Amino acid sequence: MRDKIDDQGKYDRALLTHIKPDYKIWLAIGQKPIMGAGRYKILKTISKTNSIKETAKLINISYRACQNYIKKMEDRLGTEIVHTERGGIAGGGSAHLTTFGRSLIKKYESIKVKVELNAKRQV
Repeated sequence: MRDKIDDQGKYDRALLTHIKPDYKIWLAIGQKPIMGAGRYKILKTISKTNSIKETAKLINISYRACQNYIKKMEDRLGTEIVHTERGGIAGGGSAHLTTFGRSLIKKYESIKVKVELNAKRQV
């Protein structure tokens, strides 16, 4: 009987070494979520591609969904995050993050780094 208890204790200790913290980061105003990992990815990709269409293609969501995520963030914040310019008949429009949009990315990244460092200290 004692061997069975010792074996269980060894198993429990081994199992505990594999348990790590997990988390999701959301920026919010009050109870209204503004941005998590998915929306961060949208903004970060727009900052590289300067295109909502290309961003949607790269992260495998529809153009409309991408636009809707941006609009929802802008509506909740009350400010423009992505400035768009329509293309002519041949297309060729562009999308650029506003100063606030770039600041939002930096804030998310800063918080993410702090959370990750704190999580590592807890392990």
